[in-house]
Amino acid sequence: MTWSTRRAAGERQSLVERLRKILPAPADSETRAVTLSSNADPLLVAEALRTQPGFLWLDCAGAASRLFAEPLVTLEVQHGELTVRGPAGVLRERGGGFDALEAALDAWAGPAGAVLAGYLGYDLAWELEDLPELPAEAGAVPDLYLALYDAHWRHERNEWTHVSTGAWRVQSAGEPPASTVEEPAGALAGGEVSSLPEPAEFEAAVQRTVDRIFAGELFQTNLCRRLEAPLAEDAVWALYRRLRAVNPARFGAYVPLGDGRAVLSTSPELYLCVEGGRVSSAPIKGTRPLGATPEENARLEAELTDSGKDRAELAMIVDVVRNDLARVCEPGSVVVEAHAELMRLPTLMHTVSKVSGRLRGGIAGLLRASFPPASISGAPKIHAMEVAVAEEQRRRGPCMGSIGWFSLDGRAELSVAIRTAVAANGRVHYETGCGITAQSDPAQELAETRHKARAFLSALGCPESN
Repeated sequence: MTWSTRRAAGERQSLVERLRKILPAPADSETRAVTLSSNADPLLVAEALRTQPGFLWLDCAGAASRLFAEPLVTLEVQHGELTVRGPAGVLRERGGGFDALEAALDAWAGPAGAVLAGYLGYDLAWELEDLPELPAEAGAVPDLYLALYDAHWRHERNEWTHVSTGAWRVQSAGEPPASTVEEPAGALAGGEVSSLPEPAEFEAAVQRTVDRIFAGELFQTNLCRRLEAPLAEDAVWALYRRLRAVNPARFGAYVPLGDGRAVLSTSPELYLCVEGGRVSSAPIKGTRPLGATPEENARLEAELTDSGKDRAELAMIVDVVRNDLARVCEPGSVVVEAHAELMRLPTLMHTVSKVSGRLRGGIAGLLRASFPPASISGAPKIHAMEVAVAEEQRRRGPCMGSIGWFSLDGRAELSVAIRTAVAANGRVHYETGCGITAQSDPAQELAETRHKARAFLSALGCPESN
């Protein structure tokens, strides 16, 4: 099994036809985009919409935020089982996430105003490569969740637009509803925040990985530790509101899954953007906390941009991105448009690069060639993932996967699901990771995971317990 492994053509077409029995192929591809008079805050609109079936919020600070409700179809993949729910009933069969996405994009292709929105969990990587098996987690959320919407509200530059298609049903361009929000006081977590592994064990894992790098096994990998705490169902929405307030993000997302389960993300990192036949990716590496004064910030910025370790880490990941994109882009078209530029965020600073190319095929092939994102895997990519599995010994779930949208006309925008939490079964967990290279110092890498978790812990209202 490799990244290019796909179902046989006949099997793919058969799945497309079964999906069309759940929802027919689109009747037309006309898109309607109506500018609205509302000046409501997106948070207040989200508050009004969040009890509607299939509510989902792609909450992009400083860019185009999208709010969705009442999907036509939902697709879930969990442990190799595909479940599709739509107007004509429910389809269940053995199937993987990438096959399901490809079939959905083929079955309902056309309308620019129709969007599949949701997430692809990190563990879909097991569909692409022969990685060490891991036990399933009890009560885990799906490996993939996508919902098809034929209308949504978009908020950009303080202006609301209602985007829809008449391919399946006519949607009136109503003003977005708005409500009020009451902010809870005090800590949201119902107990202490634990770490898996514990800090000393994480430092030991970093050292073992550095030793493997010096032994010539690999150049870089990404190691995570999981912070976890009790969280009541009625505190999940409040936690996301606090997260977005503490750390407004270019790729924020709130993806409810029912029964108190949700994925909450405040990611700053672009995994893939597909527009006009081009694909771009913007990997992030290197981290420093924000300082308390302008002078301290200037010192930390200089320290980051001058760091040989951080520049090497980013350069290696840029090479992985270039390789991934070259698999599915026109020969010679993959270029590094920008490299090691400073990115300032509300609580952190990073360096970021941009890689782009002219896409030869479709989005499903692009995902197979590049998933999971390079910055949370390593170099060489497959062995780096094997090393991470050996150290972490658990599934990552939606964390470190990707969240975003696919338009049925061939466009897409997806984040790297860093700074991401998953709420389920009365608990919430958050993966905080860092890139390990030959120059990594275990104590400094542990400190980096703490810097990256600061917004999450602040939103919970309690510190890590050890």
